[in-house]
Amino acid sequence: METIEIRSEFPNGVIIEYAPVNENGSLTNAYCTSWLLLPAENLWPQVLRGILYVVAILYIFIGIAIGSDVFMTSIEVITSKKRTVVLWDEEKNENVQKEVLIWNETVANLTLLALGSSAPEILLAIVETINELTAKTTLKHKEDLGFYTIVGSAAFNLLVISGICIISVPSPEVKRVKDLGVFILTSVCSLLAYVWLLCALLWISPNVVEIWEAWVTLMLFPVLVMSAYAQDNGWWMHREKIDPEIVTEEPEVLTQVIRNGVGQLRPMSSRRSAKDSRGTPYLKR
Repeated sequence: METIEIRSEFPNGVIIEYAPVNENGSLTNAYCTSWLLLPAENLWPQVLRGILYVVAILYIFIGIAIGSDVFMTSIEVITSKKRTVVLWDEEKNENVQKEVLIWNETVANLTLLALGSSAPEILLAIVETINELTAKTTLKHKEDLGFYTIVGSAAFNLLVISGICIISVPSPEVKRVKDLGVFILTSVCSLLAYVWLLCALLWISPNVVEIWEAWVTLMLFPVLVMSAYAQDNGWWMHREKIDPEIVTEEPEVLTQVIRNGVGQLRPMSSRRSAKDSRGTPYLKR
């Protein structure tokens, strides 16, 4: 089959294409023309290329933001589902119905919500891995974009996001950690994850991730989830709570304590001791 030479002049160079022609000398269907493809894009002016790159990145960011927002909304709907349970109320001496979340909050934060917030990095790593496995030739100096994206995103979430959450709280208000034990456990595990990656990539098998290292890294995640769930439930240990007592005769102190919700005011006649024989009222949880 005969071919013809097609030359395209650009400011930074020339692109030459050889297209097949038929007996009449016209181009055949083998010559592809598309409005989507950008021929010789590397020969375009750098200013034009920079503008196109910025517009393309903003367009992709908007698409990722919309997709992530829909995904996170779906996860929030799933985790907000509740069920009704029957519990025994010791004060009323009767069974009461109470709505509880189906998903444990700690488990949901470590699994579904984490999956939703890290979905772009996970998909990027999966696509890069598939391309590497299906590639016919192996590049000697290739960039592991997926790996560094995941590590950078984790560091960004651990440092920048945590800092912004603290700074965004107004000055008079105070936002406290609901469960300090789970917070400490997940924070320590996040730091240990970096230590494990450092050991695996620098000392155990330098610059190579072996199969057993990948399996160990994967199995550390369910261990973290189970440990956090156990810590959230107090490791299922029943502890006897000691009710604090506040003995005072000052009305101002009693009023302030009641407003702070420390306990329930009971007369001393229900419980007396040698020190409070005068019947001084006290507060008891």
